[in-house]
Amino acid sequence: MHGALLRVYAALLAAAGLAALFAPEVAGTTEPVAVQVVGAALLGFAALTWTARGLVLGGIYGRAVVVGSQTFAFIASLVLGRSLIEAPSVAGGVLFGIVAFGAVLFTVLMMGAPRDA
Repeated sequence: MHGALLRVYAALLAAAGLAALFAPEVAGTTEPVAVQVVGAALLGFAALTWTARGLVLGGIYGRAVVVGSQTFAFIASLVLGRSLIEAPSVAGGVLFGIVAFGAVLFTVLMMGAPRDA
């Protein structure tokens, strides 16, 4: 079951990363380079998640992948959530939804028993 969720999460991260990389003006910021760097990070986590989709994850298995991805998604969702309270935007809301989904997914994997893809 988690293999399908990992595939969905990787695809969402890749889509957001490509949008940030090739259309940074959509973010509505005056710092397109910073948006492109975030896009590169999103693509990196998409690649990491995609390659881990067939692994046994949970408990002690795949701990580095799960902890790294969970940390990224959790912190990103906190930062984006605060940003959305101060300045709501559609792009920020979509990205918040994606990383919040990842934070929940990887928290469940980290706290749960190991599962095959």
